[in-house]
Amino acid sequence: MTRPAHLVLARKYRPLKFSEVVEQATAVRALQNAALEDRIGSAYLFFGPRGVGKTTIARILARRINCTNPQKGEPCNECESCKSIIDGRSLDVIEIDAASNRRIEDVRELRENVKFQPMNSKRKVYIIDEVHMLTTESFNALLKTLEEPPEHAAFVLATTELNKVPETILSRCQVFTFRKVPLHRVQEYMAHICKTEKIEAENDALFWIARKGDGSVRDSLSFLEQAISFCGNNVTAEKVRELAGVYPLELFLKLTELLMDPQTPSQELASPVMEIFDQGGDLNRFIWDYLDHLRILRYIRSGVEDSDFLGIPGSQIQNIKSRALNFDPARISLIFDEIHGLLTTAFFLKLRNSYESRILIEMELLKIHDRLKKPSVSALLSKIQKLSVSLAGQDSRRSEDLMADLTEDASQSATQQPGAGAGPAASNFRSPTAPGTRPGGSQGPSSAHSTDPNANQRNSGPAGAQNSGNDSQKSGQSDSIPIEDELQKQFLGTMVDPDSVPHEPDE
Repeated sequence: MTRPAHLVLARKYRPLKFSEVVEQATAVRALQNAALEDRIGSAYLFFGPRGVGKTTIARILARRINCTNPQKGEPCNECESCKSIIDGRSLDVIEIDAASNRRIEDVRELRENVKFQPMNSKRKVYIIDEVHMLTTESFNALLKTLEEPPEHAAFVLATTELNKVPETILSRCQVFTFRKVPLHRVQEYMAHICKTEKIEAENDALFWIARKGDGSVRDSLSFLEQAISFCGNNVTAEKVRELAGVYPLELFLKLTELLMDPQTPSQELASPVMEIFDQGGDLNRFIWDYLDHLRILRYIRSGVEDSDFLGIPGSQIQNIKSRALNFDPARISLIFDEIHGLLTTAFFLKLRNSYESRILIEMELLKIHDRLKKPSVSALLSKIQKLSVSLAGQDSRRSEDLMADLTEDASQSATQQPGAGAGPAASNFRSPTAPGTRPGGSQGPSSAHSTDPNANQRNSGPAGAQNSGNDSQKSGQSDSIPIEDELQKQFLGTMVDPDSVPHEPDE
């Protein structure tokens, strides 16, 4: 006695009723209501990505139309008509693959056969899959049949590319849009199947399988079958990532930390790329996965923690959240832009092998690292704000300490650009000048030597006394002016005299 052939999970658990379909509630509800009210149309068109249930629902609809003992909106799946359709031996339900039957002769044959009455069923149902593959002549030949089909015939068209179907065909059909199944819903469906099959599977493992399926139930079940063959009855996340070729999270976190650290040696920065190259990995996919990782980092730094939205398990979200606290979002965006530009360059260069890709990636990482050594605008603005608060007396921290931080940043910038400035001393702040003396060697009004012979006369008397009072007041405020002036020189490259700035009018 021969052993029955193994039935893959995608076929074994194919839905036989509308209620078993995963998602697609809009199409299911409309078709069930139409069946209950006996308002089945003559032509339907199902549009959506692969593996979301278009052909499955078309078969369920064909059984419901011809079922002799329907259960409200569902077929009974027990009568002879339902069993013959399930087994694929019904002569009244014809499935046509338009990719291999796309010629006008095939459509003409269909037009001739549709005139005949059904053999054993109520109505003939034609299911035309991948209908967008028909030629223009075939579409034109099908128009009249779709518009005025015989009463005993119904058409169900399915396609993944709606834009390739002529408008004249669409206007003659009821169009239903099928959407990708949410990741968590696919994960729950696979968990139910694993429980039925007595397979132990980790939640994170099912998550990666569902992500690999990209919203397709059929693709997810096919990869689950492959994972069971690889892992046995205990499907773990680690083995699934290895099977799917997913790069470890630690690799991307380490690379980001190396780019953010100005002290990272060049050889250590290139080590992740060299490791992937030596293992024969796909460097192009590595770049795309790293872009996805940077996107996830950016959202997590903004407070987003939705697992479905980010596309990673919840355990990894918490790991990234704890490691990425010190990552500047502006620098993450800078790295993303540079890496994306690398992909554009690689596309136009039409690289022939992985070694050329390795050269391009390593040099791009070195360039990004050099750019990140410079202080970011957000960090400088933050320190300016802190210094302003300190000068206003709203911070207990001394302004000298804040100035020391700014001096340290300036020294690092001068060290990274040895050609700029006149030496190490050029990046340091000058010590505060004496009261009454302006920075840069210029002297205040109280000590300036006037060349006007009448200056002494103008300074004597009440007006002169008033000027002396103003000079004394300015002299008393000069303790804080040098700090502001040095701040202007540090970040603006010049110094602006506060007295030359016009005051805003009083409200």
